[in-house]
Amino acid sequence: MQNKKVVLLILMLFTAAFLNAQVSDNDGKYKLSGIRDKVVNADDKGPLDVPNMQADKKSPGLSILLSLVLPGAGHYYAGRSDVGAYFFGAEVGMWLGLFGVNYYGNILRDDSRSFAATHSGLDKSGKDDDYFSNVGNYLNIYDYNNDKLARGEYEKIYDVNTHFWNWDLSANMDSFESQRKRSERTYNLRTIFVTGMILNRLVSGISALVLTNKGNNSGGIRMNSELMMTPENKIDGLKLNFVKTF
Repeated sequence: MQNKKVVLLILMLFTAAFLNAQVSDNDGKYKLSGIRDKVVNADDKGPLDVPNMQADKKSPGLSILLSLVLPGAGHYYAGRSDVGAYFFGAEVGMWLGLFGVNYYGNILRDDSRSFAATHSGLDKSGKDDDYFSNVGNYLNIYDYNNDKLARGEYEKIYDVNTHFWNWDLSANMDSFESQRKRSERTYNLRTIFVTGMILNRLVSGISALVLTNKGNNSGGIRMNSELMMTPENKIDGLKLNFVKTF
């Protein structure tokens, strides 16, 4: 009869070791031999203290880093992709908005410059934004150069052979300037989307950090065990208690 009890106890310990394969110890593993030693050396009247079995913890730092690279990735790492989907969706939306305003701004800019080339005779290739800004404010290159001479800004004078323009109508010059400013306003919208991306990453990182810490502290399964003793203070079995915390 005593032999049967010993065999039963060994089987129960083996089962406990299998279920608690990830119980931590100095080397990160708690082997069956360690449990066996605890049973052999334990006080007959004292409980058997088996370390808690916890789910693998996530790194808060890594969750923040992933969120800064791609909003929502940190939540996916922390097991909260349901929340991360909102940050990822916002990121996709802002990228689409950025590409959209940039594309539309290019269309407005190119159309306005083609209009200027048609009505002022300028060559639009190789010219910077400052040049087109001046084209929209002076009827011709001569008015512009004379104004710079009067101001003593000699370094800003244009070469007539390469930067010539002369509007056919002042109304067309005003129309071009209106189109040019419209394209600039469209380009300025890029700042909104870029700022939104930065804020989305910061908020995503903070949210991922909070949820990762919350998961590490509240999640997991704990197992406690104690020896069952007979009135004669002999080992009669092993009692296992599993507790799931949320």
